[in-house]
Amino acid sequence: MNVTDRAFIHKFGRLILMVVLGILSFFLLLFLFWSIFIGGLFLIIFSVIMMAVFLPLKLNNQQFTIIRIILGIAALAMMLMFSDLPIVEAQKRFNDLDSKVANRGLASLTLADKMTIYNTNIIISFYGRILGFPEYGKQSLRLCVKSSGARTWESEFALKSPKVVSVINNWSVLLKRHRRDVSHVMLPARTISWQNTQNDRRVALALNPVTIEAKACPVGNRWRLDCKATTRIKYRSGAERILLMSGDKKLTLPEGPFWALQQAGWLKPYTAVWEWSFFSDDERLSK
Repeated sequence: MNVTDRAFIHKFGRLILMVVLGILSFFLLLFLFWSIFIGGLFLIIFSVIMMAVFLPLKLNNQQFTIIRIILGIAALAMMLMFSDLPIVEAQKRFNDLDSKVANRGLASLTLADKMTIYNTNIIISFYGRILGFPEYGKQSLRLCVKSSGARTWESEFALKSPKVVSVINNWSVLLKRHRRDVSHVMLPARTISWQNTQNDRRVALALNPVTIEAKACPVGNRWRLDCKATTRIKYRSGAERILLMSGDKKLTLPEGPFWALQQAGWLKPYTAVWEWSFFSDDERLSK
């Protein structure tokens, strides 16, 4: 490898690193704005430190690199020592907003309050994949844009829910009794809701409540099921969702403030449809 090739690889690697750090800095900037709106001192300090660690500047400066490493270790130590604190700070702000809406109505929300709620919805959208609920995050982002009709996605994530699998297994029992000399069978629609989402968080956050329909087509000795899960994406007054858990602490999102933002037209409800296909002998149905 000659000098020119090494120089090209070095520049290309540096460019890739700057792009990655730039993307991380953008997400951290969103998190910093959210922390400021939340008003949590720990969240603000942590966000500022992380911004300094991942800022795409002075990448060749050895002294600045050492400072980055020290700040990164400090941020990690803070999170390990005070992991409950960000949840406590965010929960207090959400509870205050929920109490304000419940006692004094939509008109009591200030612009800062509305920005806090709206920015929280965006944070959920961008950080959903990291936190373990990518579908809920994707759906939350669409609340920021008015939809003319239902929004359709393809994914089998609903099969991770024991409640959904139970409905499908009941359909499989019906299919075993059904004659196979037909083009297809329309299976009876079922509605599922979750009272406690703690053990089924990913699916429940995205689909609670949901109506599941399926068309079964005979393929050889098996049935292929084409499923459709339909849910209305909106926040409900008086409801709540558990987003995070750390030890004995949990971040519970009261939906009242978000419902108020819907009433104000900042968030726009819509219908979401998730579609997927699989065979009736899929091993996931027996787990």
